[in-house]
Formats: sequence, structure tokens, C-alpha cells
Amino acid sequence: MDLKEIIESTIINNSTHRHYEHVTKLSQKYRAFITNEPITTKDRDGKSKEEYPLNQYLRQFVRREDDDLFEQRKNLTKHYTPSICAQIMKPFNKVIRSNRVVKLIDHKDANVVNDLEETLVKFYGESDNNGVDQFLSERFLPLTFTDPNAWLWITFNPFDGKKEKPQTFPIEYSSEAVVNYEIKNDKTNWVIVKLLYEFQKKDNSNDKAERFLIFGDMDTIEYKLIPEDIKEPFVKANDVIWVHPNTKRKYAVYTYNHKSNRVPLMRVGYRKDIFTKSETFVNPFHYEAMPLLEQFIKVSSELQLSITLHAFPKQVSYVSVCEAKGCNGGKLSDGIAECLACKGTGKKVHTTSADIQEIPMPKRPEDMVDVSGISTYVPFPGGVMEFLDRYADKLEDKIMRKVFNSESIVQVQFNSATEATFDMDSVYDTLHPFGDKFSEVWMFFVKLTVLYRNYKDVIIWHKFPSDLKLKSLKQLLEELKTANDSGASSYIRESINNDIADIIYADDQSERAKLAIKNKHFPFSGKTDFEIQNIIMNNLTTQYKQILYANFDSIFDDLENENQGFYDMTYVKQKDLIKAKVDLIITEINSSKVKTLDLDLKIA
Repeated sequence: MDLKEIIESTIINNSTHRHYEHVTKLSQKYRAFITNEPITTKDRDGKSKEEYPLNQYLRQFVRREDDDLFEQRKNLTKHYTPSICAQIMKPFNKVIRSNRVVKLIDHKDANVVNDLEETLVKFYGESDNNGVDQFLSERFLPLTFTDPNAWLWITFNPFDGKKEKPQTFPIEYSSEAVVNYEIKNDKTNWVIVKLLYEFQKKDNSNDKAERFLIFGDMDTIEYKLIPEDIKEPFVKANDVIWVHPNTKRKYAVYTYNHKSNRVPLMRVGYRKDIFTKSETFVNPFHYEAMPLLEQFIKVSSELQLSITLHAFPKQVSYVSVCEAKGCNGGKLSDGIAECLACKGTGKKVHTTSADIQEIPMPKRPEDMVDVSGISTYVPFPGGVMEFLDRYADKLEDKIMRKVFNSESIVQVQFNSATEATFDMDSVYDTLHPFGDKFSEVWMFFVKLTVLYRNYKDVIIWHKFPSDLKLKSLKQLLEELKTANDSGASSYIRESINNDIADIIYADDQSERAKLAIKNKHFPFSGKTDFEIQNIIMNNLTTQYKQILYANFDSIFDDLENENQGFYDMTYVKQKDLIKAKVDLIITEINSSKVKTLDLDLKIA
């Protein structure tokens, strides 16, 4: 496979992959609904104005709405779909924050692990946390929704191989930038990216020129256009030059050896696009929410228009012909100038609160005039406004239900803990594929980092559990109550208790680790207080366990004070120290019993 022939053919024919237009339009649509970031343009008078991308998805009702009225509706509409999309995206953050993920970087040499961990901290961002996690949280998550056909490239800056190892970092390429690629049997053979770079012209103004990159298994080749009017040419004497056979434009050609043994790029998306026969991707809520979101902007627009134009009652009034001197249907005698009194309408209209229409008081009561017969106000039917408002709210809830196939997204009350459990399973069905893709990208980043730093036999693993444990504390407490009332097995209650502890100590993992160790040594783990008392009263356990249970907290307090790093010791060492404490208490109790018996004998 000759990469140069492929990229030169793409440049000559200005070719793109067959789904290019489809994926770029999808990305534009997703960004409109998720961000609706305004685009600044200029009108005919040269004045700047902001246009909102979502307005192009509003539809004009031709039978009752002309172009001016439609433009008015677009100006009045404030779109709320970004807030709905933000609500859809929020549960996906819980996957990233899950503390149940299995994450492993291991090697027989601890220095290798330490070096990799330090490298990954610098991978992205400026925090002291893992830079891969930070990038995936800050960039991969939004890209999944706004541009699932974008690509991520792992690269490194030039370095001195004799003194240092490369520092890897990520680069994003939008679906618009990736103009061509070849994938066979779900394996990427090559990817072509079209970019622009800035240069200074001879007249000192700035301009942009194109550059192309093609990524293969072992090499990356760049074709950089050499502008004719560039002020300071970047081409060196030994550089390879390729001339476009049709336009005669010149390109500098550079070859970079990454030696990854695979194309070092990966697409962001994970949900296959049925329209392209699974050759491209859609965002996670495409099939469930997009049709409803399009309906929502229509309903929301009509509701806002109704509120704006009909919040105040309309006046219906008898109108007299303008009586101003020289007025003839709103025009003066010359037929050109407008009448100042009626402003060209030719009608005498009550317009402001200051312009009071006075009716003389009649002398006889029977001559009184019913003013409602002269002018009245017609209120806008309140039922219509209420219907639109309820319909918009119903659509918003329906969108969340469709995406997660769940009621827990829009409600917190359930008839039973079992019902809540089944409902959360539906949420997991939506979130779990995202977790799988997250793990895949995480390992892709780390594996290439290991490769570029020339380490061998490094074990890398990242995996989310099938049960993401996203239930609320209230749901878990209800489950625990149900488990206790139904007499469920002790290991089930213990599991629920652990989930509750995970939520309570989510921000204090050190304390959570201590609690987990205590639970390992607790003699009646998973048992209720009633069950424990029944066991002790009927002598169904050893004296050792009874003493440990009765003095559990004080024993651990003493061990923490007497043994620095107690919770970092092995389980066997901890158990030996606990046993020594319990044996000491048993000895003291037995000694006290002997003294009491001797005293009773003397008294007798």
C-alpha cells in the first residue's frame, strides 16, 4: 500500500469518503441542538447580527405564515434544547466518576509503572490527576454527543532519544477535517486529514493554506502547500517537492516514522449509524431523542410566540374615518404626503392611555350608551396557552424516558425497591456501551504511550462493571429495608450496606477503605441487631466472637493509636493484632470472675 499515491490521488481529485457529507451534516445538527452557539453575520447595511443555528430547523407554516412573520417568530424564539441535552448528558458523567472501575497499569519493575503514571499525568491538562482521565472527561464525553465521527490522534513532540523518552498527548480531528479513510473488517488501514495553516504574505497580511496528512501503520506523511506569495519560505534545500499535475501548485512532502504498527487514530463514536450500514456513528441519543427534539423546538417556538403576541387582550373597537382637515384615506390633498393625525391609516383610532375617548354625559338616563358596544377587549383563550405549556413539558419528559427507557430519570418515587431496581437496569443498558467505549479509548491511549516509551510486558486494563451502582441513597435504603423485612440472606444485606457506604464516603476514599477493612473483621457481617442478639442469647457462637462484637469499636480505636499504618498491614497481621486484643479482654474478664468467686467463698 503506497500512502503517497493515495494522498496524491485525494488531493488531485479533491475526493472524500462516501459518507463525508452525511457525517459533517450530522455534526452540525448535533452542535446546533446541544450548544446553539450563535454565529455572527452582517446584514445588508453592514450591521453585525447573531444568527442561531437552531433557527434553520424551524419550519414555516406556509398557509398562515408569510416570510416576515416567520422571521419574526425566529427572532422571538429562545431555544431550550441545549438545557434538555445537558440533562441527557449528565448521567453519562456518573459512569466516568464511578469508583468501581477496574484500572490497572502493572509491570514487574515498579520504576516503569511510576514513569508511566508520571507521563499520563502530563498527557493532558495541568492538574495532578491522570491526564488521560481528564481528557476523556473534558473532551471525549462532549465529542461523543457533538461529533461521534471525529478522530483522536496520539502523538508526541520531537525528542532526543539519547536523553529522554517521548511525552504523548492527544489531538482531535473533526469529522469535517477527516476527508478520507479506509476501513476493512473494522480495521483502519489509513486516514487522510485536511487542515489549514497560517502564513504571512509578502504584503505582511496573513492568509491560510492547506496541508494534508495521511496516517498509516508505520508512517505519517504530510503534504504542505507552498504559497506563491509567502513572505518567508519554509522549504529547505533537501525537502521533497510534489507538483500538482493540474494546478501546478507545489507541496512540500515530509515523512514521519511513528512505528506504531497500527494507525494511531481512533474514532470517538460507539453507536453505529443504521443509515450508513454501520460504517459511521451517531450520538447516543440520536434515534430516541432527535425526532422529539425537533418537535420540541416547534412547540416551544409556538408557545413563546403565543405568550409574546397574546399575553395581553386584544382590543376590538368601532373605528371612525379620520376627520383631520385635508385627510383623504390617510393621504393629504396632494395624494403623496401622509396625514399626521392618523399616520396614513385614514382611521380614527384610540391608541394610548393618554388618548382618552370622551363621551358626553347625556341629560336623560335612557340615553346612556353601553360603551362595551363601542369598544371591547377579547382575551386570548387561556386553554390554548395551557395546552402548549403542558405539551412542551410532556415532550421534555418523554425525551428523557426514551433515551434511558426509564422512569427514574424523571421521578424518584417507586412502588417498591424491586421496581426501582428494574428501572435502573434500563439506565445501565444505555450507559454501559458508553463505559465500554471509554475503557477502549483509555487503553488505546495508554498502550500507545507504553509503545512510544519503549516498554515491554506492561499489563494494561480498564473495565467498568456491568452494574454501575448508580442508585440513589434513598433507593438503597428502601432496598435494605425490604431485604430486612423479607428475611433476605445476610450476604445480600451486606452488599447493599457496602453500596450505601460507597455513596456516603464517595469523597473520602481513605475512610471508605478503613470501613471496608473493619467489615472484613466484623464477626457478624450482614446480620441485623436482632439476629446478632438471638445468636448470642442462645450461645450459637464462640466467646471470641461475642467479645469482639461487644468491644469492636474500642478495639479498633486502640489498634489505630498503637500501630501506625494499621490499615496498610496485611489481613493476616491485622487479624493477629485483633486476636491479641480480644484474648487480653477475655483474660481480664476471666480474672475478674475468679476474684469475684474467691470473694463470695470468703463471705460464705
